[in-house]
Amino acid sequence: MRFTHARKRTLLSLVCLLAASMPAGGQQPRVWTAADGRTFEAALVRVEGGNAVFRFENGRTFSTPVEGMSPRDRTLLLAVRTVSGGEPERPAMLNFGAPWPRGVRMDGPSQSKVVSEDPKTGRYVYESPNYRFTCDARLTSDVLRNFAMMFETTHKFAGNLPLGMLGGVNQPKLDILLFENMTGYIRAGGTPGSAGCFVPSTGAVMVPMSSLGLERTGTGFSLDMDRHNSVLVHELAHQLTPRAYYAQGMRNGWFIEGLAEYFAVTPYHWGYFQPDPHGNAVKSYVTAYGEKGKGGRNLGTTIRAPKLRHFMLMDYREFTGHSANLNYGLALLVTHYFFHMEGGGRAARVTAYLKGLRERRTDEEALAPLLGGGSYEKLETEIAETWRRRGVEIRFGG
Repeated sequence: MRFTHARKRTLLSLVCLLAASMPAGGQQPRVWTAADGRTFEAALVRVEGGNAVFRFENGRTFSTPVEGMSPRDRTLLLAVRTVSGGEPERPAMLNFGAPWPRGVRMDGPSQSKVVSEDPKTGRYVYESPNYRFTCDARLTSDVLRNFAMMFETTHKFAGNLPLGMLGGVNQPKLDILLFENMTGYIRAGGTPGSAGCFVPSTGAVMVPMSSLGLERTGTGFSLDMDRHNSVLVHELAHQLTPRAYYAQGMRNGWFIEGLAEYFAVTPYHWGYFQPDPHGNAVKSYVTAYGEKGKGGRNLGTTIRAPKLRHFMLMDYREFTGHSANLNYGLALLVTHYFFHMEGGGRAARVTAYLKGLRERRTDEEALAPLLGGGSYEKLETEIAETWRRRGVEIRFGG
């Protein structure tokens, strides 16, 4: 399998969600690092109050303060604590059963404003109706105008999809943190090698400006107008996704990442998302380098995929491991199938699946509605035959 430059973009794009993607009690043993550099291997049992409870291989458990862990592990543990019992979700729009929108458009000019620009402290704050974005370098007016329009259109797009979206952190404005360089991004908690991430413990999206096609000018960072910022849209989708859809475990990465890829691949032009039910943009992105030759998985038109049951129950670490490029592309194909191809495009199976996640169903029980009363093998055949008619051959278990 040939990896492309796009693999680096998404290989770790959701790593900041890793700790939040699974109930603490179900984690596998891993090596943890204390603030003083000492390491130990144990499974995380739970995070309660300011303490993390671990279990050694011999069954012995012990508790230690979260603040006594390394900065990286402290971030993960705080994320688990937040998802397990903390901040309430933004009330979700349960619009299940509504028709899929043919297009979502923002009317009127971009609404954005400068809150503060302080060169001395290197803090620049801007706002649009639903977002606040904080930068360590000044943005020019064209960047501000374009980003505000992109943020708000993505927000509206999410609310119009019949998927019960807009379930992010309950705060007056959603936070976007932009960094002039990778050093600042990593210092703030971004993962080295990633192009952006969503941090559930803070509810913020973090992205280095190098991922967004921004260019430094004499007056600040300016925007490459020919570039569609799919990285940012991908992370905005994570921010708008209800926690119930990923808090049940690390075994639904296919949907979480497939959904975010769906947002990123949906054709977007100034204030307008146009869903592509026929899957032309999806096919171009997965099999080649996407529209205008930018991004894309380049998997070719014949794709050797793992068995579907294994894929849909895959541990998140495996999902984002050495076959991440394949897994992200396949996740988009499968997600698009349930959104637009199955059942005449009514998205009935995936709606039942999402309702199950809201009811805290997990693993095989949660996936049951997607099978439509059949087997995984039957579903493999359905997905493969549908995409074959569109020119993509998926060989499950091949």
